[in-house]
Amino acid sequence: MRIAVFHPGAMGSQLAAQLVGAGHEVHWVPEGRSTASVRRAEEAGLIGTPFADAVREAEVVLCSCAPQGAVEIAEQVGREGFAGLYIEANPLSPKSLAQAQEALPKATFTDAGVVGPPPKGGSSPTHLMLSGAAAQQAADLWAGTAVTPMVVGAEPGAASAAKSAYALYNKGKAALAVLAFQLAEKHGVTEALTAQQVRQDAGSLTDPQLPETLTSVAWRWGPEFDELAETLDAAGLEGDAARGLRQVWTRLSR
Repeated sequence: MRIAVFHPGAMGSQLAAQLVGAGHEVHWVPEGRSTASVRRAEEAGLIGTPFADAVREAEVVLCSCAPQGAVEIAEQVGREGFAGLYIEANPLSPKSLAQAQEALPKATFTDAGVVGPPPKGGSSPTHLMLSGAAAQQAADLWAGTAVTPMVVGAEPGAASAAKSAYALYNKGKAALAVLAFQLAEKHGVTEALTAQQVRQDAGSLTDPQLPETLTSVAWRWGPEFDELAETLDAAGLEGDAARGLRQVWTRLSR
């Protein structure tokens, strides 16, 4: 099957590489992308193609990018009249997801969200949450690969909610750990904090380099928390909790 992927970052390139390994022909658009993206695409076995050609010939489009670019990509693909299977693999709020779906009136829209590391066959599984009428069709694309598809609902929105719920917990505790380290550093008690790593509930506090490590992903995690806040609001829950933690990623991305 011919597939176009926009745009292959650390996660998207590995999702695409698994599709290549499954026997699919996977295209991407090198124009305007960084040298790091070019390297990832080449390593994944992707075929560089102009945007219009990539969309026009594709049977499937996979959108896996930072959340802040997802709606724009859907609009660009929609303007090309794409009428195949569109897999939106970003954790979007109900509002953003509806905007992406409305931009693709001819496509079969499938909501998706990834939980876990980029799929490389390691010990930690990569779960691809999927929802929508064609969720099983999308799941079948990764049959026999290091990606574990999970159909979680019949309507778009369920997959994003499942991904968002886990991200709120997993990345939320990382944000709290960053704050804890920064507070300890301000008072000169970092060693006293890291000494608590012997406790079973210490979690992320075992790594004093965590704030520095997460600086490289803060630019992407911040907008993800914007979507999380809107998702919580739409569910009648405390979106301000996610907005508060979003400021951790704002500070780190500076």
